[in-house]
Amino acid sequence: MAAELGVSAQQLAYWRRGREPVPKAVFLWLSHRSDTTLGKQFGPFWGFRLSRYGEALECPATGVRIPYDEIAMLPEYRRLSRLVKQQAELIERLMTERDFYQSNCHQQARVGWLINQIFPTDKD
Repeated sequence: MAAELGVSAQQLAYWRRGREPVPKAVFLWLSHRSDTTLGKQFGPFWGFRLSRYGEALECPATGVRIPYDEIAMLPEYRRLSRLVKQQAELIERLMTERDFYQSNCHQQARVGWLINQIFPTDKD
């Protein structure tokens, strides 16, 4: 930490023990470094925290972790979700049409059989 701040280890020890007051710039830098909650500038991720090792974001409400690789894929996930819904609706519509045409075909076959029984075809 002393190397990051550009001070000696002795100076850092003085600040930690309270022997010398910590400069405001150092205090602000250290508080920013240790603060892992994202601010308003991060839009929809406002309030999210960085995970312990900084490899993912954690939702404060649910604790769900979002790896950084997946953040770039969010638009694709939304598009795929929409496609899944459209595909499910299409399959439902096709099944309904299949059932309608299947029952219609059976009905026409029964009617045709009855007509053939009433009016037999002449075989010469």
